[in-house]
Amino acid sequence: MSRHHFFGLHTLKLFGLYIILFILILLNLVKFPLLGSDGGKLSFLLIGIYFWTVYRPTLLPYPVIFATGLLLDLLSGGLVGLNAFCFMVVAMIVRGQRRFLLGQSWSVIWAGFCVAVTLVMGLQYTVYTLDALSVLPLKPLAFNLVISYLLYPLILPPMILLNRLLSD
Repeated sequence: MSRHHFFGLHTLKLFGLYIILFILILLNLVKFPLLGSDGGKLSFLLIGIYFWTVYRPTLLPYPVIFATGLLLDLLSGGLVGLNAFCFMVVAMIVRGQRRFLLGQSWSVIWAGFCVAVTLVMGLQYTVYTLDALSVLPLKPLAFNLVISYLLYPLILPPMILLNRLLSD
């Protein structure tokens, strides 16, 4: 295989990674009427950031993580910088635990995601509560957490496939 062909193919695979992240950003913006009046605040993008930070951290450097969080903040109309900050904290924690996570079963990695999404949603809940100067209801938070936990295994297949393609 020629060097030019290899770099073209690798670039195409990387493009696939960023397309998946963009789709996850768009899914974060979709309001799901079945999830209540606010449409749910699910963590699609966090699934992608967590997965790629565990399995391919070099493909998702900190500036890209920050930029995707900032883009989500700007597109969603949320507090600018909140998602960027939360995603950076998760990425730093996960990278610090990456060796441990890579040696674990899938269920432990999923549990790690559950901890990460709980941390992010808890921090966001706290910030939005302080911003509103009143305590927000906990029921939507709990519901969104459970749905986000359950989404993780459903969103993984295309990312696992792309990860395998990147290994070739």
